[in-house]
Amino acid sequence: MKISNKKDQNDPTKEEIKFILELLNSNKLNEAKKEIDKQITKYVNSSILFNIFGALFAAQNQLNNAIKNYQKAIKINPSYAQAYNNLGVALQKLNKLDDAIFQYNKAINLKNDFPEAYNNLGNAYLDLNKPENSIEYFAKALSVKPDFADAYNNLGATYEKIGKTNEAIENYKKAIKVKHDFADAYNNLGTLFSDVARFDESMLNYKKAIELNPNNEKYYNNLGTLL
Repeated sequence: MKISNKKDQNDPTKEEIKFILELLNSNKLNEAKKEIDKQITKYVNSSILFNIFGALFAAQNQLNNAIKNYQKAIKINPSYAQAYNNLGVALQKLNKLDDAIFQYNKAINLKNDFPEAYNNLGNAYLDLNKPENSIEYFAKALSVKPDFADAYNNLGATYEKIGKTNEAIENYKKAIKVKHDFADAYNNLGTLFSDVARFDESMLNYKKAIELNPNNEKYYNNLGTLL
């Protein structure tokens, strides 16, 4: 999740922000919270800090607290596209899909070359069982960011859902071409090949997913269905 924004006088220094992000990305959440608490006493109107605080709560699955902090970031800086996108993600996790879509669209209105927001819109419409809309937004994400592996994978899943097997396979393979260690894409290919009785190819892809992520129980279960 991206959480940066253009710094102004209300924000910590780049070095201070970088330190917090390193803690957050290393999953040192308690240390990150202590550092944010310290900085927020100095920078009480920092939209970046409130956005980071939202990301911290989201990482702990405290989604209501995440939402409150994203909203604080937006109140301080109504042009903060990333905060709208992050708010949308939290709302989507709470299955508030219409609200999430509203926030993603706000993010895109502020930043029309925002591939993650387009991708998130595609996922939200897929959750609403509107695959045609999903395909449109995944394609927009890829038009902005042609090496966006997640968007290819999501596009593959959408085509699979509507029974377009060849298109699904093509997009899963594109995801893997862009991101060679994309275990979920290999697993998705394995499932699709199994569904169309291409069992040898299915097994190869499940085994590759396990090789890349040997701690994922789902991959072993999927492989087990072929044995």
